[in-house]
Amino acid sequence: MAMMELTAVRRHGSGKEGARKLLSRGKVPGIMYGKGLATRSIEFDRRDLEKFLSVARRGTVIVRMNVQDEAEAKESYAVLKDIQTNPRTDRVIHVDFYEVAFGKKFRIEVPIRIKGKAAGIEQGGIVEQVTRSLEVECLPANVPEFLEMDVTPLEIGDSLHLEDVKFPEGVQPVEKDMTTTIVSVHAPRVEEVVSAAPVEEAAAVEGASVAEPAEKEK
Repeated sequence: MAMMELTAVRRHGSGKEGARKLLSRGKVPGIMYGKGLATRSIEFDRRDLEKFLSVARRGTVIVRMNVQDEAEAKESYAVLKDIQTNPRTDRVIHVDFYEVAFGKKFRIEVPIRIKGKAAGIEQGGIVEQVTRSLEVECLPANVPEFLEMDVTPLEIGDSLHLEDVKFPEGVQPVEKDMTTTIVSVHAPRVEEVVSAAPVEEAAAVEGASVAEPAEKEK
């Protein structure tokens, strides 16, 4: 499990205008919520947040969040749930965090990484990762950064399923269908080429129609 620290400031007030002012001052608005907890508006220094996101986007990270509220600071644990970006500049404009109790199980989406070169590639096969992440249930201390699957032995027509995933101790999948496909190797898809029907040769006389033969010279 990876863990990082992040500092936020409690934000009193909301709305698009307030968010625009924050962004113009180098801050990024966000919220933190959790099961049975009230949603809290918070803000981050852009540089600190983007440094955190450069790591958090690579896998699952537990955040030790230090939220400053006026004269006091409260520490809690959270996971990143959502990132909103400006569609034109791709800059982060809002983030959501889900607060977790360190001694209680919760559900979280964990990415799946594929390693190795499938044997079927040498046969002209194509590796297709059908499922890219799985929702798991575990304690915050047991959250894996990612789940890894080795595709080396797979030949054309072979697949790996949920039952083939090796979960760390204390981590269980939420999905119960163990036949869920994670990755498969299939033959390249060949598009059927339909030949066009031959077109009757047009009459050689200029201006003549294919449907109406030209008049014979008199």
